[in-house]
Amino acid sequence: MKSHKLLLLIVSALTLTGCSTGGGGTIDPPKPTPKSYWSGSYTNPLFVTNTSGNFYNSEIADPCVVRGDDGYIYAFATAGRVLRSEDGCEWTSYTENIIPRPSWGDAYADRPIIWAPDVVKIGDNWIYYYSLSAWGGPCGIGYATAEEIAGPYTDHGMLFATAEIADKVGADKTLGVSNSIDQQVIVDDDGSVYMVFGSFVGCYLVQLTDDGMGLKNGIPYQRDNKVLIAGTPGAFSDTKYEGSWIFKKDGVWYYMGSTGTCCVGKNSSYHVMTGKADNIAGPYYDSEGKRLDRQNETTAGDLCVWSKPSNEQTKGPGHHSVIVDDAGDYWWYGHCFYEYDNFATRHLAMDKMLWDDNDMPYLEGKQLSYNEELDGPRWLEE
Repeated sequence: MKSHKLLLLIVSALTLTGCSTGGGGTIDPPKPTPKSYWSGSYTNPLFVTNTSGNFYNSEIADPCVVRGDDGYIYAFATAGRVLRSEDGCEWTSYTENIIPRPSWGDAYADRPIIWAPDVVKIGDNWIYYYSLSAWGGPCGIGYATAEEIAGPYTDHGMLFATAEIADKVGADKTLGVSNSIDQQVIVDDDGSVYMVFGSFVGCYLVQLTDDGMGLKNGIPYQRDNKVLIAGTPGAFSDTKYEGSWIFKKDGVWYYMGSTGTCCVGKNSSYHVMTGKADNIAGPYYDSEGKRLDRQNETTAGDLCVWSKPSNEQTKGPGHHSVIVDDAGDYWWYGHCFYEYDNFATRHLAMDKMLWDDNDMPYLEGKQLSYNEELDGPRWLEE
């Protein structure tokens, strides 16, 4: 167990100068108020243990990392796995099955399982959104709710099926968001709730009801009015985007999406690209003014993280989430293959996000760190 580091940050205060007192003197400027932070340290791939304290080597794919009301940080991953951490650096397996395997998708595919969950607090409810899919058989998106982030969660079943949200063409074909997985839910400042989803067939935005448990104005309305955010509609292609993550910083909306081959170990070409917009619905542009949703610009986007062909230590970083620590720093959490186990499975990874001259996010060197001990997120001392 790495020890936590205690940090002291001096927060500047407004200085009063030349203010007269009744006796003709001046008021001394107020002293800066110190804030104490603590942090852990980390090394990629992140150290994960099981409840017995032994190394946990199960796959952690498509992680959604969220800070709960209980002071813990959670990583919700494909297959219903959940990890928990005090500092965001060292992790312990919390559960292997956050909810029982939903069976409503069995009508669409052969025993589909939970993929790429996303967890958001809306009102008094923590909502666990999940894609239900098997390889080649995306069923749709469902949700479960709990009063506490740690659960227990009650599964409410299907939010919508793939065929319901896609553009119907003919009797047996669908276009548009036919691969309805990889959802992320965003709550805007005014309480409006949105969902972005889609994988390699175009990523789309729809609006949910204010409680996050339905599609605003119904499924047909959102099917006909969904907004293409990134990638292009039509045929499946791993040159498009999946694993969308949208967030707002300083009044600007950012889209981050993964592209490339995700799941072939050392041969994975997965990487993350970014764009920004003035509105959550886009259009999102890269630093060269290319739109992320144009057919002839599927390579648009600013590079955030990838693995150079010469990099023999990490492969296929992507499908991430972003959290902000108490000091205002942004942290990237995703999955990646590593040479330490011969690229056998995807592991949880993290690094601090930086910002370039165009205010686009990226990781140092646009590569994940590897086997290097670094300071983690900073959290306020209570």
